[in-house]
Amino acid sequence: MKHSRGTLIATIIPIFLLVSVAASGWYFYNARVNSLLEAESVLRAQLVSEKNSQEELAALLEKTLAEKMDMETTLQQKTKRAALATTGLESELENRQITITELLANERLLQAQLTSEKETQEELVALLEKTLAENMGIETTLQQEAKEAILTTIGLESKLENLQITITELLANERVLQAQLISEKETQEELVALLEKTLAEKMGIETTLQQEAKEAILTTIGLESELEKRQAEQKFLHEEITTVSGEKSQLLIQLEQEQKSKQLIANLKNRLEQELNESRVEISQLKNRLTVIKLTSEILFSSGSAQIKPTGQKVLSIIAESLNAYPGRAISVEGHTDNRPMVQNARYKSNWELSVARGLAAVNYFQQNNQVDPKRLKVIGYGEYRPVSSNETAEGRKLNRRIEIRILPPDITDLSQN
Repeated sequence: MKHSRGTLIATIIPIFLLVSVAASGWYFYNARVNSLLEAESVLRAQLVSEKNSQEELAALLEKTLAEKMDMETTLQQKTKRAALATTGLESELENRQITITELLANERLLQAQLTSEKETQEELVALLEKTLAENMGIETTLQQEAKEAILTTIGLESKLENLQITITELLANERVLQAQLISEKETQEELVALLEKTLAEKMGIETTLQQEAKEAILTTIGLESELEKRQAEQKFLHEEITTVSGEKSQLLIQLEQEQKSKQLIANLKNRLEQELNESRVEISQLKNRLTVIKLTSEILFSSGSAQIKPTGQKVLSIIAESLNAYPGRAISVEGHTDNRPMVQNARYKSNWELSVARGLAAVNYFQQNNQVDPKRLKVIGYGEYRPVSSNETAEGRKLNRRIEIRILPPDITDLSQN
């Protein structure tokens, strides 16, 4: 019996410990859940009931130690019920844990909404303060404008009173003036009588003066005739002096310009001869101050070409400097060729086209980099039709292949003339 009791106690103690541990765990978690939920009292009631069941089980075991088999069966049943109760408690605990998690999530969401509401409330308060401040400013402005309107009204009333006073004074002045006018009319009648008397005396004096004036006019006419004669002689002499002086000045200016032009031409010829190392440039100045610069085509172009050679570019740059020494004079660039026909498959179909192309190439070079004002330039191509020598000899044909640069006289400013 004692052995059976010991065995039974040994069996009951682990079960009791297991149940106690489960109950303690349940109590620990139930206390945590009850801190957040209002269901704490229900879980505690279940725990008390479970403890009471365990005490009844222990008492029952002590009474039925003799009936081991029945007690074991009862214990097994109780163990099953305790296991089922523990499983139910664990399931309930998990459910409560899930509920806690959801409540915490809801709490965070509510906290965020509360924060947002606070921020919105702060913004509304700030907006309200701003609106109140603006309203106060508007009220202040309206009060100021009302004060100014009142002051303006007072000023206008004051001006109206002053105007009324002025009108009264003007009416008084008008009455005074009317009285003065009547007095002036009486005085004027007296003056008319005096004037009539004075006019009669004046007519007598005028008759005398007219007689004396006629005599003076006759004398003046004679003097004026003599004066006009002397003035005409003086004007004639003055014009003669001016004409002689102007002609002399013009001759001096023309002489200076011709000397300067001759010097420039001489300098240009020297520079070109130094550049070319030989004399293949002809520069002539005619009596009408037309300056002609003749360059053989070989200086500027290759045979049958209108592209300026590097040597020709240097020559044209030197000539451009001299052309700018005559800024007010027009410049005509003329192209000439010999009478030899163009070779087949040549770029230019005739000597005429070649002469125009070469003249145009020279003009284009002059106006590059603003060397010569293009408004002063014109280009003409004569082809073979204005030779300066016979085309029967090689030397003659060489002279006919040329570019002539003409600096036109000052009186020819229209480039349509030659």
